[in-house]
Amino acid sequence: MRRLQFTLSLLRFHKPSCSCRLVASFSEAAIMPAEVGGMIASAVGNRIAAKLGELVSDEIALLWGFQDEVEGMKEKMQDLEAVMLDADDRMRRGERDGRAVGRWLAKFKAVAYDVEDVLDELDANELINKTQSKLKLFFSRNNQLIQRSTMAHNMKRVRGKIGKIENEGLQTLNLVSREARAERSGNGETFAAISTQGMKAGMVGRDTEMKKIITLLVRSEASEDISVIPIIGLGGLGKSTLAESVLADERVNIFNFKAWVHVSKQFDLRKIAGSIMKSINNSINLENCTLQFLHDNLKTELATTRYLIVLDDLWEEDGKKLEELKRMLQYGCKGSKIIVTTRNQSVVAKLSTGVLANQRIIRPVPDSDQIKLGVLSTDDCWEVMKQMVFGPDDDHSGLEEIGREIALKCGGVPLVANSLGRVMSELRTVKAWEDIRNTKIFLGSRDQKDTLECLMLSYYYMKLEFKMCFTYLAAFPKGFIMDSDRLILQWIALGYIHAKDDGERCINYLLGMSFLQISWSSSVSRSPAHDKTPRELTTHDLVHDLASTITANEFLVLDANALEPRTWNKARYVRHAQLINYKNQSKVFRYLPAKVRSLHFRDSGKQQLPRMAFSRSKHIRVLDLNGHSVRGQSTPRTFDLGGCSVEGQSTPRNIVLPSSIHQCKLLRYLDATALPIASLPKSFHTLQYMQTLILSKCSLETLPDNICSLHKICYLDLSGNSSLDKLPASLGKLSELSFLNLLGCYILQELPESICELTCLQHLDMSECRAIQKLPDEFGSLPKLTFLSLSGCSKLTKLPDIVRLESLEHLNLSNCHELESLPKDFGNLQKLGFLNLSDCYRVSVLPESFCQLIQLKDLDLSDCHHLSELPDCFGDLSELDSLNLTSCCKLQLLPESFCKLFKLRYLNLSYCMRLGKLPSSIGDLKLRILDISCASSLHFLPDNISNMTSLNQLEVTSALPRVFQKVQDIKRDLNLSRLIVHNVHKIYKERCSSIVNLTQLTCRELRVVELQNVRHPEDAERAKLRDKSDLRVLLLRWRLQRKEDNRHKAVLENLVPPRTLEQFLLNCYMSKDFPNWMSHISSYLPSLTYLNLSDLGTCDTLPPFGRLPTLRNLVMKNIPNIRKIGKDFYGEDGTCTKLRRIQLKSMRNLVEWWTTRSGEDNGEFLIPNLHRVELIDCPKLKFLPYPPKVMLWYLENSGEVLPEGGFGKLSSSTLPFSLKIVNCIFSPEKWDRLQHLPTLEIFQVQSCRGLRALPEAIQYCTSLRNLYLSSLKDLELLPEWLGHLTSLEEFVIRDCPIVTFFPESMKNLTALKVISLRDCKGLDILPEWLGQLISLQEFYIIRCANLISLPESMLNHSTLKKLYIWGCSSLVERCQGEYAYRISHIPTVTLNNVLCRAMDEF
Repeated sequence: MRRLQFTLSLLRFHKPSCSCRLVASFSEAAIMPAEVGGMIASAVGNRIAAKLGELVSDEIALLWGFQDEVEGMKEKMQDLEAVMLDADDRMRRGERDGRAVGRWLAKFKAVAYDVEDVLDELDANELINKTQSKLKLFFSRNNQLIQRSTMAHNMKRVRGKIGKIENEGLQTLNLVSREARAERSGNGETFAAISTQGMKAGMVGRDTEMKKIITLLVRSEASEDISVIPIIGLGGLGKSTLAESVLADERVNIFNFKAWVHVSKQFDLRKIAGSIMKSINNSINLENCTLQFLHDNLKTELATTRYLIVLDDLWEEDGKKLEELKRMLQYGCKGSKIIVTTRNQSVVAKLSTGVLANQRIIRPVPDSDQIKLGVLSTDDCWEVMKQMVFGPDDDHSGLEEIGREIALKCGGVPLVANSLGRVMSELRTVKAWEDIRNTKIFLGSRDQKDTLECLMLSYYYMKLEFKMCFTYLAAFPKGFIMDSDRLILQWIALGYIHAKDDGERCINYLLGMSFLQISWSSSVSRSPAHDKTPRELTTHDLVHDLASTITANEFLVLDANALEPRTWNKARYVRHAQLINYKNQSKVFRYLPAKVRSLHFRDSGKQQLPRMAFSRSKHIRVLDLNGHSVRGQSTPRTFDLGGCSVEGQSTPRNIVLPSSIHQCKLLRYLDATALPIASLPKSFHTLQYMQTLILSKCSLETLPDNICSLHKICYLDLSGNSSLDKLPASLGKLSELSFLNLLGCYILQELPESICELTCLQHLDMSECRAIQKLPDEFGSLPKLTFLSLSGCSKLTKLPDIVRLESLEHLNLSNCHELESLPKDFGNLQKLGFLNLSDCYRVSVLPESFCQLIQLKDLDLSDCHHLSELPDCFGDLSELDSLNLTSCCKLQLLPESFCKLFKLRYLNLSYCMRLGKLPSSIGDLKLRILDISCASSLHFLPDNISNMTSLNQLEVTSALPRVFQKVQDIKRDLNLSRLIVHNVHKIYKERCSSIVNLTQLTCRELRVVELQNVRHPEDAERAKLRDKSDLRVLLLRWRLQRKEDNRHKAVLENLVPPRTLEQFLLNCYMSKDFPNWMSHISSYLPSLTYLNLSDLGTCDTLPPFGRLPTLRNLVMKNIPNIRKIGKDFYGEDGTCTKLRRIQLKSMRNLVEWWTTRSGEDNGEFLIPNLHRVELIDCPKLKFLPYPPKVMLWYLENSGEVLPEGGFGKLSSSTLPFSLKIVNCIFSPEKWDRLQHLPTLEIFQVQSCRGLRALPEAIQYCTSLRNLYLSSLKDLELLPEWLGHLTSLEEFVIRDCPIVTFFPESMKNLTALKVISLRDCKGLDILPEWLGQLISLQEFYIIRCANLISLPESMLNHSTLKKLYIWGCSSLVERCQGEYAYRISHIPTVTLNNVLCRAMDEF
């Protein structure tokens, strides 16, 4: 039997005459205020008529015996729908019976809602009957006999109401039937919404104000107090848009911290402070916090911060409250700024009074600097409208005159111009525009009446299908931040739209009208890789007023503290309610309006609800117990349930959902976010209408199996349930489930096998499911899955072998630390566009099929420590736009096919420390950004990079001198931003130093040298380095001297870099300690990746550099007074998780560096992911308790650093891979420490005096592939155990003059491919067993003067491809003569730099 699909009823795509036609006999129409609420009656009736039409042929109606009743109601509703057009016209014309018609429309709407309630209840009963046993049904309130009697009564009742409303309309009001003019079909139609479109339109005519505010913000003096910049103007003039544009401007990135707070008429200090705290730390839990707690935390957080805070829509005029607000915000650094948007000049006047203003600590700027917005000119309004209506090549000559006349109706308000422009873009005919021009609406006396009347005109012409969605926005408080996905789900639950695609169309349509806006935080943080993530939406206050006016009698705010709650249920027409300030006032639920369809808890604690809370609310479709906007919630990555509480008001540990919730049979949307619910009620499975179930951050330990009988659920959010260890085995029965969120279910052990039966599943987020070790075998066959995140599944070892996720577009495998490989048929993911494999430490190769990902656009392979190569066919990824290979430290080459990636725009090769060269044709690419920072093995760059005219950013740090110079040449050739060097000198005429000339300088890389010539510290402040938001690289250098100089600190105090800085170098600084900003460097320079300190002759302590969140490279040279790097280096909570390279040089007195906070083997390892350590002349240094498990070691005259007892139990993602020891005098005991590095693959020993025999410990390095012995003057012999290193592929011995022979055991080195002998004067003969090295491919002999012969076995060496001999005169002569036949079979032979391809030449 076909079930009634109540939530999928499509709105009919036609528009009543109120939206598309006017009667020709009048020039102005009017709508009176009492009738405004009837304007959505057409939309309601249209929807209910459609639903009745579906039910007529449904078997449910036949089964229950209601087919005749439904048929009769359908006919009557269709008749009423026809006269609705006449009612709309008469109400709009303002005729004498307009008020009566308006009341009739309101009654009609109420009856339509009642009809829908009955129809939905009928469908819900049928669903329950299907899912429960007959015995249970008989003894329950769902007994079919009782239901049949009840439903019969209800059907009769609503049919009677329809008949009554029909008689009143036809007989009393004499309404007549009219035929509607068909509206353009919306099938297949899309509405593009660009987040910046409304902002751009809102900025027309505001250039002067924008420039003025930016100037005030960047004009910061060190002694300047905290300034308040007011933006004053009527509602709708663009105050908030102007403030948003300012915050989005790159020039204000000079501030350490930016926040947006919507204040509104309900001035609440706790909310304001909480919003700012959430902007600073989004994971903090502020439930039940005291104001004092917030004040103390703001004092701590803002003390070292130069902030920019927007207080949007400030109304408060109470001087005491405003003084308290200023008291909370007074702790920011000098130069902090506050932007206030307000409609009232008197608010600004009050901000100018009080103690803090009089003390000049925090006060508004002078009146001449305040921003006072006026209305736009008609021309500007028309310009705004044209941007919405016409394309760049459209001919609008025939509509221009009418359009300008409509622009006059805007009253200079850009919000109105934008919304009318959107409507006009849908109706681009002269007749339609004339109708809009001639229509006038009267709303009586109210605040900003004219603006609201113009906005009402935009609503009047809005698409019928979106009207109810718009008016539902009145269910949220002003300034509320809405999650776009959840808003759509609520629309679906209420039956306003069909599906998510319809919701996206509606949101884009409303965004285009400026009836919705993308919140500031969402617009600035959104990246292309996350285009499909939900948007954060809000409404302008005037738009909210409009929605509230239209639905005045449907929406109600219920205050639990109200003295007379019993009056609530007398609100006859109320269908949507907000319950505020609920704190266990259990009696309020007795008085909830009986027919309420949505109930939102706001500003209420997480309290236990009474058992019978919802016993009277059987029509609820949407129940939101969360009570927070998006900004009031933690980010998806954080689930901190700690925080503060008020004594006597702490949140209960466990809350139980009221058992009466099972009576809400029509409930389709339930949000219980953050309620500490350990389990669900036993009867929960009877909620058969449930579509959206949000149980995020609850305390769920298990889910009942019978939840899987809720077959209509399409959205299930279980994120943040850190105690949930398993899912129901029958999860696969949720056949309509399209969205499943398991993010942060830390102890979830496995997924049920039945999850593979979820054929409708589109979105699955399993991020941070840290206990998951494997996925079901058939997991790779989910046909509709488009989004999959397994980020942070740190124990996941493998993916299913079979991959047939044919719809997958987004895959996140980042931080899957134990994942060793990708499936062989990974290339079957043909639609994959985004792939993140960052921090997949164990992945060493990509499967060949990887190159079949022909739709891949964004690929992140950063920090794949063991990735050693890319597939040869990598260039087949023809759509690739962005490639991040940061810190792939084993990657040595890029395949030649790489140069076929013609759509590649962003390439990051930074910290690829073993990358030896770039492809020769890399200049053929069209890159925009290329980063080769700290790719320290790059010896040259191809010349053709200079031909890459598309390049606008080339980054390099810590490169070889010739590579660095080559980069500067390329920048010059391509006219890119180059390094600027400023030599400070004294300007005697002006009695200052030349550093003041840096004020107007704009550049990305800056070196300021000869800082000793700064005459006054104030000169340094005048350079305004902090305001140079374009600056990314900064070097500050004094002239090298020996004595302490405290003037250096005073100068450095005033040279605070911008917070956008990425690389900072400080040379020859000679003060003993550092200025305050360096002591809080993580707050001032949060983006810093490279830090270089050299020649700091008097410093004896270091700032907490370990707190820098993005630091990758730390270089320290010649800081003689630093003896210990301990817990202070890390600060209270710092961990160097991003640190990849440490370089220490001439740190002769540095004795210890703690790798745990205590220096003992009892804490967290604080440098877990280090790739390279270079220690030069650090003879005393030890890491305590153990050194980091560095991949690449370089030790020169640093003999104490190798681990004495191994690495203990400290966890690390890296293992030793390469070790080079130079000029270290080790005792045998120290050489024995090598046994703790068994994973070494490359070992180099150079210039170590006294080493007569290779250390025995090397034989434990069974994975060794490369062995280099250089300048070991005392080395006498090679050990027999050398032949046991069967993995050895390359053996190089250089300048070891007294080594005379190779041990015979070396013939067992069957993997050996390369032998290089250089300057080995003691060698006079090569062993015959060389012919037994079956893998040998290359043989180099250089300056081995005593070597005069090649073994006869060379003749039989079939694998040898290359022989190079140089500086061995006797041997070369013989190879050209008597030994020629022995090497004639070798393809490439070079003798004394002469390439001999054919040996018969000799």
